[in-house]
Amino acid sequence: MKKVNSVLIKNMIINIFLVIFKLIVGMIGSSKSLVANGIHSLSDLITDIVSILGNVMAHKPADKKHPFGYGQFEYVTSIIVGIVVLFMGGNLVLDAFKVSENIPSNLVLVVSVICFIIKYSYAKYMEYKGKEYNDSILMVSSMESKADAITTIFVVISVLMTRLSVYNDLYRYSDNVCTFIIGFYVIYISLKILKENIRNIGMVTLDNNDYLAKVKDIILMDKNIVSVKEINLVKYGSYYTGNIVVMMNGKMKVKDMDRVVMDINKRLKRKKMGINYVNISVVAKE
Repeated sequence: MKKVNSVLIKNMIINIFLVIFKLIVGMIGSSKSLVANGIHSLSDLITDIVSILGNVMAHKPADKKHPFGYGQFEYVTSIIVGIVVLFMGGNLVLDAFKVSENIPSNLVLVVSVICFIIKYSYAKYMEYKGKEYNDSILMVSSMESKADAITTIFVVISVLMTRLSVYNDLYRYSDNVCTFIIGFYVIYISLKILKENIRNIGMVTLDNNDYLAKVKDIILMDKNIVSVKEINLVKYGSYYTGNIVVMMNGKMKVKDMDRVVMDINKRLKRKKMGINYVNISVVAKE
């Protein structure tokens, strides 16, 4: 949890800097699209705060009311993030229809390029850490950050296109068109986030055959296991939970079977398979 929050806090600090930088330069440089991009970064900042709170809740230990832990708070957090981003995207699309013929300054171009480099680099870092920690909150935050970085490129393009207005007045509206594209793209990302996490909150059974095969191989490392009859796992935030059914020799004592079950749990955790609170049932072979 501390490692995930550390990544999110760093992203939050970057977003505070980017929001202030983009909004000020956007207003000074007469760029509606950079202001829109700054608002997108503001939505990213809000999602960072929500994500940190959600991550704290998701890693609370299991109790009587929540025997599988609080992992699904990650999905709830991500859904809230998706709704916030959707709202921001809708506002940007509406704002794009407020006609403006201002020509953004060169400062907007320079700032946009710098912001893109900073944002995209850290988005890739969050994606890497999200995969390493198997954390859906980090993965969603990286998606939102990538979207923020990519929309900054649209600002760069719009500024360059307005320079062509000396040849055709229609290029003066490039800033409005760019604002619309940014808003539409933000809406697309928000719907993608919502779709994925609403699906996961329904506790869909894991169907990754390669992963299940690895789990089976780890279980069969114990010579007391005759076979693995069933593996039913569901993703529960940053970890998996569910049921595993194994077959053991019917002549074994109950206490020995219990010891084997405990060893399997320990082995799965040592191998860092991300399986928590799994119920292992035993079928005795006659």
